[in-house]
Amino acid sequence: MFKLNKITKVWKFFYWPVVWLIVYVPAFVRPVYLYGFQKTIALVFGLILIGISLLLTSAGGRTLAQKGHQKDHKTLWPDKFIEFGIFNCMRHPMHLGLAIFPVALALISGSVPAILSSGWGVSGALWFVLQIEEKDALNKYGMVYSAYMQKVPPFSLRLRCIKSLIKSKNG
Repeated sequence: MFKLNKITKVWKFFYWPVVWLIVYVPAFVRPVYLYGFQKTIALVFGLILIGISLLLTSAGGRTLAQKGHQKDHKTLWPDKFIEFGIFNCMRHPMHLGLAIFPVALALISGSVPAILSSGWGVSGALWFVLQIEEKDALNKYGMVYSAYMQKVPPFSLRLRCIKSLIKSKNG
């Protein structure tokens, strides 16, 4: 079981760079770029999304690093259930940030193939969270996590969540 658990964690770690690579491969095969006003609009939206992405990943990571471990815990992976801070607003803030990141970079780059293929990256990321991460969390935390799933959505960009992110960054 230990070996299988270790393989799963390694696979989870490398999943994200593979998804991001798939998003950008079409940009290298057929480099077509936005120009003029379209490029400016894409750049503005890309910068907004990258800010949100960084806020999501940092708030989630900071909360898990500070509160997601038992005292004798020695690995990167959290072993304590968290449902406060940004986790009171959504179950997977870091994963949402990781899913948004390639879209933001594609928009900033202005590469049409990267922008078009970034939807596949988001789809792959959301599938990963809902099919892999959710099952792992249910196995790890059981009924507590099941009740949490009933109250809190997996992802959210509601204004309340964004305000919570900004407050956690400033506070």
